[in-house]
Amino acid sequence: MAGAGLLGVPTAARATTGRGSHVPAPASMAPLDLIAFSSIQGVPVYYGLQTSPRTWYCTSTFSSRLQTWMSTLASWSGAAGYGAVSSMGSAGFYVDKAGQHGAGTAMDVSIVRWTGGQVSDMFTGDHASASRTRRRRYFAVEATLRQHFRFVLDGNYNAAHANHFHADVGGMPERRLLQGSRSDVVYLQAVANDFLGAGIAVDGIWGPQTQGQVDTLKSRLGVAGDLQTNQTAVGTLLRGIAARGFADQAI
Repeated sequence: MAGAGLLGVPTAARATTGRGSHVPAPASMAPLDLIAFSSIQGVPVYYGLQTSPRTWYCTSTFSSRLQTWMSTLASWSGAAGYGAVSSMGSAGFYVDKAGQHGAGTAMDVSIVRWTGGQVSDMFTGDHASASRTRRRRYFAVEATLRQHFRFVLDGNYNAAHANHFHADVGGMPERRLLQGSRSDVVYLQAVANDFLGAGIAVDGIWGPQTQGQVDTLKSRLGVAGDLQTNQTAVGTLLRGIAARGFADQAI
């Protein structure tokens, strides 16, 4: 990560209150081995929809994962002719609170922009956009997150995440799609609707209709293996969803 440096006790990374808002403000915090950064793989990371510099914090291990994710995002979207990722907006990384944010191992994503002019806007709710193109792009970006992080929460998960993706590494290993996970199931249901025209409820409940649509997704994308246990199968599925989503194609 550009601009990275090890910190013992950053004094300007506490969050103020507000839905999806992690605005740094001075505070005293317990020592953590954190990296300070303002870009990922050279891509500037702004606050929300702003375009002004911001310093963020995360652990060095999470920093490495962010870099790998950005490489995947750039590669998979670039294959569809998007050009380079020009910037991204975030609602927070390290935040002085309980959970993965407080451990320095979580990221919130509010917008992604490309040099080709494409935008994926979580902040204003592309998961529910009237444009199928924007919805497909949203789920393509989510596929890149699910390739590298265990828990990914999106706008279909609950109202609190209607304006950003949350991604963290709790409950690793990554690349599992569990039938008992609301986060995983609403993602697959939404993908089935926007790429297959399934017309099923996005309710997070795994039932016969969801099973049938996921079987169709797997068949059309050439995926073999149990999505709950086979990381290779999940990776193939996610790459297929991303390729079709960035290209605005049905599956």
